[in-house]
Amino acid sequence: MNIVRRGAWPLSIFLLALLPRLIDLGTRPFWLDEVFTLNRASLAPAALVQDSFQNHHMPSFFLLLSPLVQLGHPEFWLRFPSAVFGALSVVLVFVIASRIGGRLAGVLAALIIGLSPTALAFSQEARSYTLEMTLILVGLYGLIQLAQDLPGAAGPMMRGQARAGWLAFILGTTGAVDVLGDGLPWLLTANIIFLCLLPFTPDRKRFAGNFLCADIIVAVLCAPLYVLMSHYQSSSPLDAMMWIPPLNISRLWYNLGSVYLMRLADSVTFHFMKEATPGLIVWLIDAVLLAAVATAAWRLRRRPVILALLGISLVFLPALFIITSLWRPILLPRYILWSAAPFAILAGIGAAALLDACTPRLRVAAVAAATALLLFNVAPYYHAETKPRWDIAARMLAQEVEPGDVVYLYDLGALSILRVYLPPGTQTVVLNDSKGDLTHAQVAMSQGKRVWAVYGHAGQSGGTGEMQKFYAKAQVLGTPKIMQTAGSRIFIALFDPATAHLAQNCTVQPLGHSPSGCS
Repeated sequence: MNIVRRGAWPLSIFLLALLPRLIDLGTRPFWLDEVFTLNRASLAPAALVQDSFQNHHMPSFFLLLSPLVQLGHPEFWLRFPSAVFGALSVVLVFVIASRIGGRLAGVLAALIIGLSPTALAFSQEARSYTLEMTLILVGLYGLIQLAQDLPGAAGPMMRGQARAGWLAFILGTTGAVDVLGDGLPWLLTANIIFLCLLPFTPDRKRFAGNFLCADIIVAVLCAPLYVLMSHYQSSSPLDAMMWIPPLNISRLWYNLGSVYLMRLADSVTFHFMKEATPGLIVWLIDAVLLAAVATAAWRLRRRPVILALLGISLVFLPALFIITSLWRPILLPRYILWSAAPFAILAGIGAAALLDACTPRLRVAAVAAATALLLFNVAPYYHAETKPRWDIAARMLAQEVEPGDVVYLYDLGALSILRVYLPPGTQTVVLNDSKGDLTHAQVAMSQGKRVWAVYGHAGQSGGTGEMQKFYAKAQVLGTPKIMQTAGSRIFIALFDPATAHLAQNCTVQPLGHSPSGCS
């Protein structure tokens, strides 16, 4: 009966966390990163593994998704595991915070991470980041167990109560490193934590030996995959990150605000969404979260082992990436996502401490108010256009592009997405001449061909005013006959040499309206 009762809370947390992750899960179209997932998961196993290694990725997550491709509706099924792992990470945050600060701390921590717009967004993306977060939290839970029983942790590794802690650390860390390179900074973080725990350990020599043994096991289990990946590499993994824009104050705030402070991030432009919660409410949430983390640090000052463990887990990763980005930009929300978990754990512990003096009724009211506030904050996520609507653009091009037309794309990465969303039988016409640049488009116009100039990002870009620059350059083609929009991020203009001498004024027409001429 006790086991059932103890399991009821994690199960309830899981179901409640899964619900917002399933809402509209399959309604948004894929963008470039997810199309890569779809294409790779659709390959035969041997080709899938080779393609993963050649593109600096571990194959494990894509092998997991491979059977789901056959189920149809890939937007839903390929994102479904991310939703499940996102909910599991909420459960693990609840379990860790409850172990340290009690059940109320666990509930509040679960609310924070469960209704974080950024954590929710990655739970609805066909990528491995929530799986990575879950595995790292398993490893963190193992460290928490060991930190709460340092004498046992210094005993025989696979005996006594500390055995579960060592197993959780080894298995979680191995899984994380074998899923994504983001697991390597976690392994480094864990070793720094170990050095901080060493002075508090009665038998330092044996504890150091156990940790060294754990590191060796992780290395032995992970090294073969990394050796294989290096064998297939033709360039450094850092070279694949050259597209990341330089770090400045605005982008630093974008990363920290979206991962830790409940800001609704626009992952395409590296800015916050305009549809977000009113500023006063967001600043109130931020202030409460920071006050809660500060309270947790004060409350845990008499438990320095736990404070050091959670503090390093929170601070080391973003600090490492910020410092590295001064040399080569690598700071992105997805790379520091798992550090949102220790932030939520500390915030939950601190918030529970602030409610210690309250009556049970007031505590319930406070939790209900926090839930309502966080739900209000995350609600704009569901109606925001978080992904470029290449599905709409594909339908429009399929309807209007004629044989012989040229499609001039701002971002050639969109070709991969258009191939997914173009109706059957239309790819040959639409994409027949679609890999050229502006010069190619000019030549096509001089030959009497129509040109469709399509502005829109396939993936991420931090630039501003890029659409205006794109169409300013395209003025050498004349004035567009018509302009249409696919969603709010993609603009499509038709340049027709037959009417170029007549076109003077042109208005943008939303998709679905009859194309209007320009006079």
